[in-house]
Amino acid sequence: MELTKDDVRNLAKAIDLDIPEDDLNTVALRLSSALSLMQQIEADLGEEMDKVDPIPPVYPREEF
Repeated sequence: MELTKDDVRNLAKAIDLDIPEDDLNTVALRLSSALSLMQQIEADLGEEMDKVDPIPPVYPREEF
């Protein structure tokens, strides 16, 4: 998945995150790489991953 600087700018704007213009290319490259790897993992292990329940987040100070 290839993200552009405009894609990253729009994603950041959606969550009110300010990314300096000089950093947009680096963020786009790193996020594109991470998403591509996640896409490959899903392709390789998707069916196996669907057989397992996800682990819910547990916060150490949360009372149950």
